[in-house]
Order: sequence, then C-alpha cells, then structure tokens
Amino acid sequence: MLTVKHYMGEINLQMLVEESEANKGLVFDSEGNVIDSYNITNEHNVAAMLAVVVTMSHEFFEDVLESNNLNQLVLNSNDELVVVNKYSDDHIICLIADDVSKVAMIKLTLKKLVL
Repeated sequence: MLTVKHYMGEINLQMLVEESEANKGLVFDSEGNVIDSYNITNEHNVAAMLAVVVTMSHEFFEDVLESNNLNQLVLNSNDELVVVNKYSDDHIICLIADDVSKVAMIKLTLKKLVL
C-alpha cells in the first residue's frame, strides 16, 4: 500500500479516491507495474495500457511540442473520466470517476499531493 503526503497529512490510495470523489484509483510505475490499486479489476492490464498511453503522450510532447513538461493526462467520454498524474517514473497515479463533472475536484486533490 502506497502512502503519500497530502495537505491533510499522510493519505493512502483509498482515502485519496474518496476525498477526490473518484470511484477507482491506481498507482503504477512507468513500466506498468502496479504499486497499489483500489476498486479496479484487472489492475495489471489497466496499468500496462496506461503506461503505454503516458509514454506515447510524453513522446508526443517532446517531439511535436518540444516540451518536457507533461505531468497530467485527462481522458473523458460523455460519462466517464480518467485523470493520470505523473510524479516520477516510479509513481503515476490514476483516478477514475463515473461522472465527468468531478474533474475539478480530482485535479485539485492530485495537485496537493507530494510523493
């Protein structure tokens, strides 16, 4: 279980999911290895897919935009929302919600984390 520092002290993934009003959470590294998960089935497959998305997006930022500053991805459909925050190669946090209106709360909560 990963415990991170938060503006309210230390917090675990389940508490982070609940505070952000998300439904699911996942912490993985740049290779797609799961560090912690909450309320996600097939977390290893999800982490592997998200690691590829993060890597490809990072390369897009470098090659096309000439920037090294990619630290967050927001993916959404009409109903669901996925927010992926990259803190380092060792810690990528993904929060998933079933309501796109939760994007501001999720982003605010992730902004306050220190790993």
